[in-house]
Amino acid sequence: MPRSPQQHVPEVPISTFKANPIAYADSGAVVMVHNHARMRVVPIVAPDAPSLIEIKTRLRLLNALHDVDLVEQERRDLAAARDADVQSDPR
Repeated sequence: MPRSPQQHVPEVPISTFKANPIAYADSGAVVMVHNHARMRVVPIVAPDAPSLIEIKTRLRLLNALHDVDLVEQERRDLAAARDADVQSDPR
């Protein structure tokens, strides 16, 4: 998704960026070292990537198509398989 020139990219000190770099994954950032721009973080966004709202809508539709009894039986089967894998004594 191309960024318009009017959108502001935050300028952050290197210490702030290093503390939580993933915070700038969506917005991008200009990383400053001693008040000089040293690095630009640019988010990678596929132009055809579905939005979160589209994904949630698809999941809701798929969920509505499933039989409630079959889903509950699958959950019980998965829980039984999980419980069978639990070791009683720690190693």
